[in-house]
Amino acid sequence: MLLPLLLLILPSSLLGASLHTPDNPWGEYAAECLADQPSLWDESRIETKWYKINLDAEAHDMWREIATEYSEKMVLAIDVVKNMVTSFGGDEAWDTLLGLMVNTPDMLTEPYSTEIKAMADLTQIPLNELTLLNLFYEIAKACTSLVAMDHNGKVFHGRNLDFGFLFIWNTDDHTWDLTRRLKDLVVQYEFEKEGKLLFKAVTFAGHLGILTAVRPGAYSLSSDTRFGSSLDTLTNFFLNGLDPDQQFILYANREMMTNYDNFEDAKNYIENIHFLARGYFIMGHTQGGMVVTRSYNGTDHEAVIDPKQSNGWYVLETNYDWNEPDIYLDDRTIPGNKCMQQLGRKRVTKEGIFQVMSSKTTLNKATVYTSIMEVQTGELYTFKQECKDPCWLV
Repeated sequence: MLLPLLLLILPSSLLGASLHTPDNPWGEYAAECLADQPSLWDESRIETKWYKINLDAEAHDMWREIATEYSEKMVLAIDVVKNMVTSFGGDEAWDTLLGLMVNTPDMLTEPYSTEIKAMADLTQIPLNELTLLNLFYEIAKACTSLVAMDHNGKVFHGRNLDFGFLFIWNTDDHTWDLTRRLKDLVVQYEFEKEGKLLFKAVTFAGHLGILTAVRPGAYSLSSDTRFGSSLDTLTNFFLNGLDPDQQFILYANREMMTNYDNFEDAKNYIENIHFLARGYFIMGHTQGGMVVTRSYNGTDHEAVIDPKQSNGWYVLETNYDWNEPDIYLDDRTIPGNKCMQQLGRKRVTKEGIFQVMSSKTTLNKATVYTSIMEVQTGELYTFKQECKDPCWLV
């Protein structure tokens, strides 16, 4: 299904002979590791604005600043999704999707049910449209995440958030429209409770869940989509609501970061809660890191940092299972691993990890941002990314 869609939407310049030479089938769009290149770390590019989110506050007060500053940009992101849906299914498809969202806010757990209504009230965005945008992030993101340990035991967590593939190719900017709009919604939060910092996070304005986060001195987290249909669980949700002990992934991320102050308890939570979509949970902690591969109601696999093993000083996850290859048009796992091994454990620093995350195909046209986290100190650095031509689409 993916290949015919690509052939319909890809610019003809990407399908030229340069992609099909015997020695290099991807030509100028091939993977490129920058581990040995001059440092790309640029302090001036790091996102510097942080919003304090007081979890003790009333929902309107908690989200008022975000709603005021980002409401217009949220509307632009929703418009891209609407244009994509209507281009394939017409206005009826969009109306059907919004119809599914009418009762959904009341089916969410607290505090998200109250908060999403407050956000809609503050932004004046229709509640069903804002709800759709929240749930859309749950199943449609593609990412690369890794955790690495240097020779001194310091742990770094890198994450590229890729989002927007297939959502309207902009021929002027050579990017996906949704990817471009989402860059304007990237926000950094410091979640506080009882006057104490709990964790730092990166997500999109208007979304109540968490995509990327670090609890200083304890653990870090990023979640990647695990491809596969969630139709059955989502259908059951719309018909019956959430099952007991079931949660959306990005809300569960926030629950974990809020309620668990140590890695073992956080890991136990994420291994056992039930989800509506499958996923990968990449976690760092002060002693190492791991990838938890989750099904809807259980853990299928765990990959753990073990420096005693060859290349065991890091773990890396894209959107494919440990025992399955990437699809031909979306090969990020092999280039990512090769680039990490080219970097080597001796060069594991925040700058070194950023070189890997900025290398193609880990970096691609759908990449919205790169975040680098230091688990021990709780530092979190976020860069809005741009993959300059020539660059593959996903």
